[in-house]
Amino acid sequence: MQKITATVVMEVPKDKVVITKAEYEQLKHDADAGTWWTTQDITDRYHHKMDWFKEKIFYQPKYKKLLSDEYGGPVHYSSNDNGRHWSFEPNGFKIFMEKYFSEINGGKSR
Repeated sequence: MQKITATVVMEVPKDKVVITKAEYEQLKHDADAGTWWTTQDITDRYHHKMDWFKEKIFYQPKYKKLLSDEYGGPVHYSSNDNGRHWSFEPNGFKIFMEKYFSEINGGKSR
């Protein structure tokens, strides 16, 4: 069997950079550091209406205890406003969704 070795040269435009996947993941993580999401951010990012989140997650006692900032979770539930002024710590909420999304939709959590 013959083997051929080839060298490929690619030009990277001056306005672009090449980074590792680990660096990319860190940049995504850092983009939300020090910020809080709103209910609009949640619906935009996860493509579900707030009513879906309330029914499936936020008003479920099991998840509310995991999520509420009263118990160290990433969601601040403001009282008596039906979710209009809730806020979400992005990285903690992303971790929750990755872990429980399948369970929330009828499967098993990771």
